[in-house]
Amino acid sequence: MMNSKLDKTLFAAALIATFGLAACNKPVPEGQLSNSAAAEAPKDSATLGAAIGDTGITAKLKGRLASDARLEGADISVETNNGVVTLSGTAKASAAKAAAEELARNIEGVEGVDNKIAAPTALDTFVSDADKAASTAGEAITDTVITTRLKAALIADETTKGTAINVTTNDGRVTLSGQVSSGAEREKAISIATRTDGVKKVEAGDLKVASRS
Repeated sequence: MMNSKLDKTLFAAALIATFGLAACNKPVPEGQLSNSAAAEAPKDSATLGAAIGDTGITAKLKGRLASDARLEGADISVETNNGVVTLSGTAKASAAKAAAEELARNIEGVEGVDNKIAAPTALDTFVSDADKAASTAGEAITDTVITTRLKAALIADETTKGTAINVTTNDGRVTLSGQVSSGAEREKAISIATRTDGVKKVEAGDLKVASRS
């Protein structure tokens, strides 16, 4: 039987997996490009005038990033093209990543933000704590830990984070079920499950690709 520390850690991780994404995905301000459109925007300024404006946005944002206490310890690069800001680098937490994006969106002239900053999420932290708790207890990797790890990995991956995939684990054997929108999503989910520590076998017969009308 798992100790109380591990039980509480896994329970907290499950709550964040369920509700955490809604808190992180803030709506894009009216008049700015969607996240996907910003990511696909050209990475070169269209005109000399645009280039001058982009340089001003970049300089102003770098100043704000450097002076904001929420970004202490972060290493963030800024590039602006046609008013679309690309943020890259690393931050200590997802809250810092979100703070950098907020600063960028509040600068006059910004048309959208492509946030590529790498940062651990709260869910990553909780899963790490679960692993440590299991190790401290001297226990083998349990089915509950495997399921929590796998759900965290599916949420964190760019290909599978928006999918509704059900995960169950029995004696190290993982069953994936539900629907995905493409074969690529299905294959990525299977690959992630296969690489998860403690997994002995992956069954994905009930993980279907949605039919397109």
